[in-house]
Amino acid sequence: MAKKSTQSFEEQVARLEGIISILDNGDAPMDEMLILYEEAMALTKSCREYLDKAEQRVTMLSGGE
Repeated sequence: MAKKSTQSFEEQVARLEGIISILDNGDAPMDEMLILYEEAMALTKSCREYLDKAEQRVTMLSGGE
């Protein structure tokens, strides 16, 4: 199981953007690109979970409408 990130949502998004830039550029060795891809997938999952929780909270606060 992946460990919980200590980075803020904004830091995770910034790191994800950096990884995407590296992968789009294509200049990194294949092994490094695979590691970065794995990290990007984990960051994506973490950010999606954060956003899902935020959406649930907003829904609860707005009375479930």
